[in-house]
Order: sequence, then C-alpha cells, then structure tokens
Amino acid sequence: MRVTEPGYVPPSEDYWMALMTQGEFATSSAPEAEPEEIWEGLGMGRGHPLPMPSLWDLETGEPDWREARALLESGQPITVVVVGYNRGGLIARAERLPRGFIPASHLLQFSNALDGPFRKSALARYVGQTLQVRVIEVDEVGGRFVLSERLAYQDNERIETLLAELRPGEVRRGRVTKVTAFGAFVDLGGFEGLLHLSEMSWDRVANPSDLVQVGQELEVLILDVLPEERRVQLSLKRLKPDPWENIAQRYQVGQVVEGTVTTVTHFGAFVRLEEGIEGLLHVSEFGEREVDHPRQVLHEGQRVQVRIVNMDPLARRIGLSRRGFR
Repeated sequence: MRVTEPGYVPPSEDYWMALMTQGEFATSSAPEAEPEEIWEGLGMGRGHPLPMPSLWDLETGEPDWREARALLESGQPITVVVVGYNRGGLIARAERLPRGFIPASHLLQFSNALDGPFRKSALARYVGQTLQVRVIEVDEVGGRFVLSERLAYQDNERIETLLAELRPGEVRRGRVTKVTAFGAFVDLGGFEGLLHLSEMSWDRVANPSDLVQVGQELEVLILDVLPEERRVQLSLKRLKPDPWENIAQRYQVGQVVEGTVTTVTHFGAFVRLEEGIEGLLHVSEFGEREVDHPRQVLHEGQRVQVRIVNMDPLARRIGLSRRGFR
C-alpha cells in the first residue's frame, strides 16, 4: 500500500522511471544512462565487476517499513547519507530504513535546468554528503521510499498559509538563505522563493554572489505564485523602472557618450552606458586600420568615448562607433 504526505505533489520528472529492477538506474529512454555511469554514480566505477543487485541487496538486514511509515506521519526530519545518484535525483540511506530516493526537484541547491554532463557532475558531488530530509512517500509493495530535503526545512501549515497570502505584484521583505550559480533563495517568512539571476538586475549578472549574500535582507517583488508546485518566483530588478522604456528621452543617434567596456569578443565589444543599457561596438567601428583582435585595442573595465550610430528600443539594441576617436 502506498502512503503519501497530505498535499504531496509528485515531482514533475518521472523519477521512478529512474529505478530499475536490477539496479538503481532507469530502463526507460527518458533518463537514459550507460551502465558504467550507473556504477560510477554509486562509487563503483570501471574495474569493479559486480553482479547487478536488487534494490535492497546493498542494505544491511531488512528495512524497517513500520519506522518509515511512522516518519511519514510525524513529519520528523531524519539524516541520511547520499550513496549514489541517477538522472532523476539522489539515492540515500539511513540505518534500519529502506534505501531512499531524493528527487532532484526536492533538493535545496540544485537547478533542474541542468542537463547532460553538467547535471551528472552536479548530482555526483552529493555522493558522501549527509542531508536532512523528510519522508514524503512510502510504498512497501513498490519498494518506494521518497525523501525531500526542501520540505525538511519548511513547515507545511505555515507554507500553505503564506502561499495563500502571497500575490503577484506585491513587494515583500525577505532574507537570503542560499546563493547558487543560478540565483538565490529568499526566506519570505517560512518559505523560500527563488530569485533567479535573470531577475536580479537590469544588467547582465554572471555571478549572483556579486549582488547578494547569505543573511542579507532584501525587498523583492513577487512575480508568480505556484501553490501546487510550491514555488514562488521573485524579482529584484523590477522594483526599478525598465531603463529601455524611456531610452529615447536620454539617448539619440549621433550623440557622443561615455561608457565602460564589459565584454570583449572576436567581433567587437559591449559597452555599458548605464545600468541595464549596453551597446555593441562592432570591430568594424573601431576606427583602427588593422585589428587582428579587439583585445588589441580594448579591455574589460576600460572607459571609452563612443558615438551612437543606431538605436532599436524594441529589440533593446544600440549600435556604437569609435570612428573619429582615439
């Protein structure tokens, strides 16, 4: 019999396709993986010939399903050790309990947008770590013991109340709890919303930690509330006006302006004129007779004078030129 936590919504990915009868990886084409990748994820790489075990062969003794159900009912967090991974998430174990599965969508610091070798590498780094998790599904017949790291840090009743209160467009104050490569999580009073790097600034953001730090308090705009998925999307940049909306009032074709070089590529350079406004200085507009590479002339951080040669506010593009400047 399968028992699940009240209100539990299964993760979007078909993660149970990732557990096959003779091992701990998928047999379906969705989470396709090579056999060597399976055992590498379990710390048993090439050169260690082993028979493919059943799901519980690596456990010591019989798992205690009664204890597993009790943990589901109580909601008490437990500590587990990550012993493997697959495309769907992590495989974990705790003493006397069934071997459990943590879907990637239930990890605190993992982006489901990752794919291929990047996804594999990110999941592999969890092996050997200890995590605090909550039990969210128990199915002794099907051999399913599903865990969530995210819910271990959240109070369900408080979350449901908060999600019912939140409205897109309102401004809330929160505290940064985690900073990742793809953004930051902000505690809104018992629930963490995601501040994606694309919503941090009108400027391009390469490293979220350059803008926010753990413990920092922020005012953020609620972009979207998804109660069923238990997700809240936040924005920092939209608390300020979009700099492109009234750009024609500040810049005109032919105007000479000063800016900072932000990126140099083989075809030219991008020059920041103000927050959120960058123009392209194409190599053909450098004004130099012979340039093998733009880096021979410009470098990141350099202040330059340029002339605006074209503007397209709808496409958010500005063309720049250095012709006539030294």
